[in-house]
Amino acid sequence: MVKALFFVILLFGVRVCAFAQPGGGCFAEVVLDRHAVFVQQPMKVTITVLTSTWYTAPLDFSNIRIPDAFILKFDRTTPGVFQRGGKQYAGLQFYFIVFPYKEGDFIIPPIEIVARTPPPEGSVSRKIVVRTPSRGYVVKPVPAGSWFVAKDVSIGESWNRSLKDLKVGDVVERTVTIYAHGTLPQFIPPLPKLELGFAATYWSEAQLKDERNEEDANGRMTQRVVYLLEKEGDFALPDVKMSWWNPNSCKLFARTAAGAEIHVKANASLGMLATLKDSLDAGANIKPAKVHKQTWTIGGVAWYWAVTILAAMIWLSYYIVRMLLKIPDFYKKRHAVYLGSEKFAFRRFMKAPPFLPDLFSAMYTWWDRFARPKGAFSVHSQLQDAKFMHIREGLCDDMRRRFRDNAKYIKSSCIIKKEWKAYRRKMIKDPSVTKDYRISIYQQTRGYMGNPIR
Repeated sequence: MVKALFFVILLFGVRVCAFAQPGGGCFAEVVLDRHAVFVQQPMKVTITVLTSTWYTAPLDFSNIRIPDAFILKFDRTTPGVFQRGGKQYAGLQFYFIVFPYKEGDFIIPPIEIVARTPPPEGSVSRKIVVRTPSRGYVVKPVPAGSWFVAKDVSIGESWNRSLKDLKVGDVVERTVTIYAHGTLPQFIPPLPKLELGFAATYWSEAQLKDERNEEDANGRMTQRVVYLLEKEGDFALPDVKMSWWNPNSCKLFARTAAGAEIHVKANASLGMLATLKDSLDAGANIKPAKVHKQTWTIGGVAWYWAVTILAAMIWLSYYIVRMLLKIPDFYKKRHAVYLGSEKFAFRRFMKAPPFLPDLFSAMYTWWDRFARPKGAFSVHSQLQDAKFMHIREGLCDDMRRRFRDNAKYIKSSCIIKKEWKAYRRKMIKDPSVTKDYRISIYQQTRGYMGNPIR
């Protein structure tokens, strides 16, 4: 009685715990990869929506708004099975990256998520609104002297012309490209606009390109500067230096695109210099560039390359399958050729039973396939040679004389096979022997049926 009462209480407690979960068995979790970041440092926010049953429709999220921060959403939702409190839940997981641009203490507010899932006690799906718990984080100021936060930065540059043989009035265009890993392109600062005493400088607006992938944010900034050379002499085009703060190592790094030493010659015809300067002044006001989103990728590879690789793999698989399907037919033909060869016929002859009809049939079948001396068309004509009299005697006289004595007959047939084997080995090494083993289908058929041709 006490055990039964305890079991009933236990079941009631489990039932109450199931109903005590938010949403009747459906709830959400929020995990930050870090709770303290620098200004512009990305912070990954992972949201997992769990249910004790299953989902019947995709999740619907409300707008995610976080004060004083940029939000980079990733649309991919990953399903999975999770263990919580000793129970198993089906879950959908997604994440977004937060880029704070102001220091202070902040809170990620609750986010409403609409899910469609059956309750724990039923199988009919229903609409459930789940609210994520709020999470706080701290944004620290960037250390003095570093106003740019990124994981890594690379700088490249190019010139529109050679820097040799320059003269007053020439125009040189410099293009600088900065690639930043782990940040948005909006955070890449424009190049400092330095004034030069020997040239007029004209700066274009920075061209920004969003090159995010499935795991992180990346950005590229391209900026052009035009130098109109106004004085003759030896001068130095300035270096381009970019400093950034790495939040992972908490260190300040810098990279530099080296400038160039130039020699500007005098120019006798400077009548067009004023006109050229007016044209550059008029074209200096370039419209700000729009931020371009990176080409859609599949597994980190551009979609067109992924399609090309997939097509190549399909073609290669088709070619390999075709080759594999030809292997049985190839070996079947090889085996058929082997069955009609002299080597196979001789092996049958060597394994033929020691009885006159079978032995002769196997011998003649092999002889039809054997490379024999010119003019030797029959066993009898070949054995007329005095060198092979012992074989002919064994075939014609000795075999008939011992036909009735089975033991002697078997012994005689073994001796004959041995002599033929030595004869074959000698003929194969003889250069005068014709090496054409081909015979007619008629001869092959008759030979395999055991009918002697001679």
